[in-house]
Amino acid sequence: MTTAHTPVMVEEMLSFFADVELKVFFDATLGAGGHARAILEAHPEIEMFIGCDRDLTAIEIASKRLEPWKDKVRLFHGNHSDLDRMVESIGVKKVDGFFLI
Repeated sequence: MTTAHTPVMVEEMLSFFADVELKVFFDATLGAGGHARAILEAHPEIEMFIGCDRDLTAIEIASKRLEPWKDKVRLFHGNHSDLDRMVESIGVKKVDGFFLI
């Protein structure tokens, strides 16, 4: 399953986090995983990438796109307003970077 969607603001996002060490990153609008893939490629130090989306099809597409990082990716069906519940369910106490577009 693929998507023709091209993520917007990839360069801006990468620029914003360029000098930041990211161990835990939360993408609150995962979509098809375009921004997720970019940040994971640019920041190999990420130990856990958490993504959420309300669209189950988008999560399925993103899961396939992020397969190379499957050991560090946790995807949730839900809304960014559920951030606390999501991170608590996997034992995360601190998020170093957060993306919401």
